[in-house]
Amino acid sequence: MNTDSGVILEVTTNAMLLPPHRGFENKVFVCLHNVVNELAEDQNGIVTYLGTFPDPHMSKIELKPSCFCSHHISQHLDEFFTDTRFCRMLSEKIAVDCASLPQPFSVTVYVKVIRDVRVTLSSIVVRSKDMFQRLLEEQTVELTGLGDEEETTCSICMEEFSESRDDNIILLPDCFHLFHQSCIFEWLKRQRSCPLCRRVPYEEDHETE
Repeated sequence: MNTDSGVILEVTTNAMLLPPHRGFENKVFVCLHNVVNELAEDQNGIVTYLGTFPDPHMSKIELKPSCFCSHHISQHLDEFFTDTRFCRMLSEKIAVDCASLPQPFSVTVYVKVIRDVRVTLSSIVVRSKDMFQRLLEEQTVELTGLGDEEETTCSICMEEFSESRDDNIILLPDCFHLFHQSCIFEWLKRQRSCPLCRRVPYEEDHETE
């Protein structure tokens, strides 16, 4: 399901019938999982996909609606969400899925909310030359200097660090993740944060300037 705000909902419903002695109190559990698609747009309007980053946490809410019309369900969802369009779309989906179920029942609704977050590259300003030069001068490491517990593979190209490859190895400050110079420099031209942990190289130095 697409919304006008660029949000996509993927909804899966899992229903379980309850024994009659449980009465006619139906339950709806909504499990919400947020996923962000990061996009970068340059000054020419060219959009580059940077990656998909799911939230490791899933929120769960319980509803006990007395009837299963979409308007009534939406009123319950309004207590938990401020986005009225989101509530309306989700309540309509729940109402349709529950309409044919014999009571009493318990329904678990798994909702994946996929949002596009677009970053304008002009806002990432090119401190880039200074940053690249500083990384090259301060953060280049030798292959022989890597400890036994260090990473052995560049997480961008998925190739092992090797003396046979004519490329420096860059150790990012603060997070200490390792990458080939060409790989991480190309990445940082589009997105200024570490591709693994999202930390920004020299962020504190930049904030104090």
